[in-house]
Amino acid sequence: LECSEQLGDLVKTIDATLALSVYLRANVPMKVIQCFAETGQYQKIVLYAKKVNYQPDYIFLLRSIMRINPEQGVQFAQLLVQDNEPLADLTQVVDVFLEQNLIQPCTAFLLDALKNNREDQGHLQTRLLEMNLMQAPQVADAILANNMFTHYDRPHIAQLCEKAGLLQRALEHYT
Repeated sequence: LECSEQLGDLVKTIDATLALSVYLRANVPMKVIQCFAETGQYQKIVLYAKKVNYQPDYIFLLRSIMRINPEQGVQFAQLLVQDNEPLADLTQVVDVFLEQNLIQPCTAFLLDALKNNREDQGHLQTRLLEMNLMQAPQVADAILANNMFTHYDRPHIAQLCEKAGLLQRALEHYT
């Protein structure tokens, strides 16, 4: 009996961990990654994909993980963007958070991902402030008070500050 994708599929109906072993020996990267995701071994997804030079649809995986376990999804999202060359587009990652209406985890994720205050991430800085001004103005106020970001759309944020009742912040942004 030789390890193959078909054998892995049969074994998977009984034991996902054993199926993972079969898929690894049969060299079926897509199924290996699927098993890692199903068994909650998210860190191994990234390591394995790099090792075998396979490019999975990380956004699809993130979306799947977020539906099942948002906390694990946040950790997986952080794994995807921790290197200098992110494995997934930050804007798409943010979209996945917002599809599930996960404002607070998205805020924590973006605060970490945008900590270098890069000019090319100005649109994400705007988005971070925007969603918090609309959902949690006190959080947006705290972010603005820390002066962490300088590349966001100041006039737009000024208008949102005004609507949220943060008049002092609005004045600071209009001038």
